[in-house]
Amino acid sequence: MSAAAEPYTFVSFSRDPWSDVWLNRHHIMSRIAKQHRVLFASRVPRWEEYYWKLLMHEPIRWRSRQITPTLTDLQPWPWLPRIGQWGDLDRFLQKLHVARIRSSLRRRGWDNRILYIWHPEMENMVGRFDERLVCFHYYDNYAGYTYLTDEMRRELAEQTARLLKRADLVFASGEAMRGLIPREDVHVIPNGVDYELFAAAHDDNEPPPPDMAGIPHPIVAHIGRLNVKIDYTLLAQIARRRRDWSVVLLGPLERFMSREQRRFVDGLLAEPNAYHIPGKPVWELPRYLRHVDVALMAYRLIGWAVKGFPLKLFEYLAAGKPCVAAPLEENLRYRDAITIAQTPDEWIAAIEHWLANDSEEFAQQRMALARANSWDIRCRRILELIESRLQAGSMGDRK
Repeated sequence: MSAAAEPYTFVSFSRDPWSDVWLNRHHIMSRIAKQHRVLFASRVPRWEEYYWKLLMHEPIRWRSRQITPTLTDLQPWPWLPRIGQWGDLDRFLQKLHVARIRSSLRRRGWDNRILYIWHPEMENMVGRFDERLVCFHYYDNYAGYTYLTDEMRRELAEQTARLLKRADLVFASGEAMRGLIPREDVHVIPNGVDYELFAAAHDDNEPPPPDMAGIPHPIVAHIGRLNVKIDYTLLAQIARRRRDWSVVLLGPLERFMSREQRRFVDGLLAEPNAYHIPGKPVWELPRYLRHVDVALMAYRLIGWAVKGFPLKLFEYLAAGKPCVAAPLEENLRYRDAITIAQTPDEWIAAIEHWLANDSEEFAQQRMALARANSWDIRCRRILELIESRLQAGSMGDRK
């Protein structure tokens, strides 16, 4: 990565806490922190969310953690929640939250600040930290989230419009995502891969982890967060039609699944050759992926997901694994490296093909493509764009 004369301080605002499943915000900010400074602040929950955590006896994390000398995980204080129904009180609590962040930055002497926003919900943070630049990393089709009410969708559209007006730099997590952004100067930063980490999965010498050791081969697996995007009905059909295959889900189950969606999950896992391995930290995934025969991206073609850039794409390729995938727009751009399937017959035929015809030559081709798309390369590009914009002068409207 290129280096600035003085390290930047990235004040990063994400909906996802540092302790969550690692997504592009965690990968990018962890690498930027190797050279610069990062205050990673997750969203402030509404008071109802804290209430439900207490009812469910879930831990409430609120202490800041120093992940590395240059990376701080700042958790919101539960006594400063969002209270949308009382506007004046909500704004007062928000000012206290901002004051806490500013105090944390001052104590560390972290100046030369770049505001890096990952979700339009945090657009109200612009202009509060004496930042030199505002970046908006547009990583999802936010308006396509299935849980949004009409009112929430309208508010999100207004927040997005304001943030797009105020941001100096806008990054999109793929070409399909860029098409959603009504602004000309959008820079595409596709999702990448920790190449060295996942390339280790190409080594066959390590035995499977204990919770995978009893699963018979061939193993076909979907790895990642198990939410509404996943086509559990398709996976159940594959399991029923090919009893000689083990169909594996590896990842954490979404906490707030609807009853209908949970029935689909339970229906899949009721099959005798279907297995669920709970979520693992990203650094443990290669130990599991090493023993997968064909990797799957079994996504539903729903509005939220169809424009997304799957994190798994380059992770599977870095491990050298053959991959069968749903025809998301970004997947179609890499159809020379992965196999696209739509109907159950196409999925089964594609898996059968790779079980019979994969080779070391194909694996090396996949790994070469992944190597050229590492997170380090992505972060170098982000820093180059930031430095170029700072030299040209900030252009966003902070009012």
